[in-house]
Amino acid sequence: MNKTFKKITTSITAAVLCALPLVNSFTASAAADANARYTYRKVFAVSSSKNIDRLVFGVACKTYGTDAPVADQIGSGSLTRGGGGSVGCHSAGGTFEPYNHNMVGGMVSVHMHCNSPSDYKEISVTNFAYDPNGKLINNAVSASPTFLVGDINLDKKIDAKDYDLLYAAVAKKTTKSYRYKFNYFEVMNVAVGDVSGNFSAYVFDINNDGYLSSADTAMFQRYAEGKLTRFAE
Repeated sequence: MNKTFKKITTSITAAVLCALPLVNSFTASAAADANARYTYRKVFAVSSSKNIDRLVFGVACKTYGTDAPVADQIGSGSLTRGGGGSVGCHSAGGTFEPYNHNMVGGMVSVHMHCNSPSDYKEISVTNFAYDPNGKLINNAVSASPTFLVGDINLDKKIDAKDYDLLYAAVAKKTTKSYRYKFNYFEVMNVAVGDVSGNFSAYVFDINNDGYLSSADTAMFQRYAEGKLTRFAE
């Protein structure tokens, strides 16, 4: 039963992405420069207890100016990465098995590095959750919009304006000795001077650990100073 289930989930993912099975190594060639500074990210999260035994997920994107996607773990569990591709297409994702079937919050994410913000072109996304009996659980896990990490004000730039918003958000929710475990479906109102707006909480999680803390502002600072090339784990 278990072997059959794994074959089924792998086939589904491959069909929706670039018609290649999930494997343990990436076969698509990278098309971004070694020093590409723009990191796109998509987060997969669950809002309530769903008895999820396994999540099969992935992202496919065009190759021009863009590295192959890489899956990252956020929640506690076991992540098996996979990837592939075809002409003009990168695809990658994996299988995540949470230690707690009723976990709530961020499970995994996928990141892609690009030469410029305009290079990233998404083709498709897979997102299938299963219970311990191998039954598909509909609408269990939500995939966030794919976003440019650090570009909080959505102007396709990563600059001081974004840092000010990040700093204000972190200061609003944390102290030096406390980090804030946010709800991935939470909307935060952040004001800087005369500018205010409502933002999805996950855009402030620069280091992708599921918390808002000084670690996020520190990573942003290293990036802005050129000490960090990209926002990756």
